[in-house]
Amino acid sequence: MIIGLTGSFASGKDTVAEYLVERKGFVHYSLSDIIRDEVRKNKRKVTRNNLIKAGIALRVKFGNFVLANRILKKLKKGKNYVITSIRHTGEISALRENGDFRLIFVDAPARVRFKRMSARMRENDPETFREFLALEKKESQTKGAGQQLGECKKCADLTINNGGNDVHKLYRKVETLIKRMGNQ
Repeated sequence: MIIGLTGSFASGKDTVAEYLVERKGFVHYSLSDIIRDEVRKNKRKVTRNNLIKAGIALRVKFGNFVLANRILKKLKKGKNYVITSIRHTGEISALRENGDFRLIFVDAPARVRFKRMSARMRENDPETFREFLALEKKESQTKGAGQQLGECKKCADLTINNGGNDVHKLYRKVETLIKRMGNQ
């Protein structure tokens, strides 16, 4: 099984992935790791802006499915995988072609996510709520090679609302979804 995670900034995607790895034995790959490698290969600093530019450049040059196809080459039959940083519908299409794939959209209210983002204090994260909303809008295009989080949300098979601060509640939601996916 391949579970893809997409969603809004600081919604809890990595927390869901960590749970699947630690508790369920999934193997984790991030599409952003491919972009990070590309940025480093070009001797650039790994910043959100450089990652976005490199991701767009890769999609323009090789197609909107390029990141997913590079990850798919690493997968082996008989294992369960969780793939994060899915930000384009072309990536979703490529992953769906592989067969046993389910896409989960992880979300939470914007104010909650901004508070989480502020607390993690990553370099280059937006400093104000207005900047946060502007960046989110920029990464939700509806066409082209840029990020399409809004369109990805429409493609999701399931959604997790992670609006609270109770990680155990989030884990219970993940468990419920996994059981549902096993019965489909």
